[in-house]
Amino acid sequence: MGCNGYDVIDMGVMVPADKILDTAEREGADIIGLSGLITPSLDEMVHVAHEMKRRNMKQPLLIGGATTSRMHTAVKIAPQYDNGVMHILDASRSVTAVSTLLGKDKQELLNKTSEEYEGLRQQFANKNKKT
Repeated sequence: MGCNGYDVIDMGVMVPADKILDTAEREGADIIGLSGLITPSLDEMVHVAHEMKRRNMKQPLLIGGATTSRMHTAVKIAPQYDNGVMHILDASRSVTAVSTLLGKDKQELLNKTSEEYEGLRQQFANKNKKT
């Protein structure tokens, strides 16, 4: 992101949710991104999304990293936050997503993603009914 002209605040690893969100509010972040490289971070991402909703934050939340998936993002994270949650498959795709989220097509992208995630949640629920 930095190589593409965006200011990035890299807070490091294992950063508590409150520190991430306090920093985002203080710095006026347009977007919040989380990366999960170990399984416990998946639950923490759910917590961050829940806290963003509790704080009435408006920034989109980007989810990425080796342990993440579209399905997990759709089923576990996105329902916790109403102002846009997107799974980004790899870092090279984040630039396109961010430029859209900061532009005039933001709502269109968020609506499309929300519809896709609703379909994934239904697929997940139907799969679990069969087992």
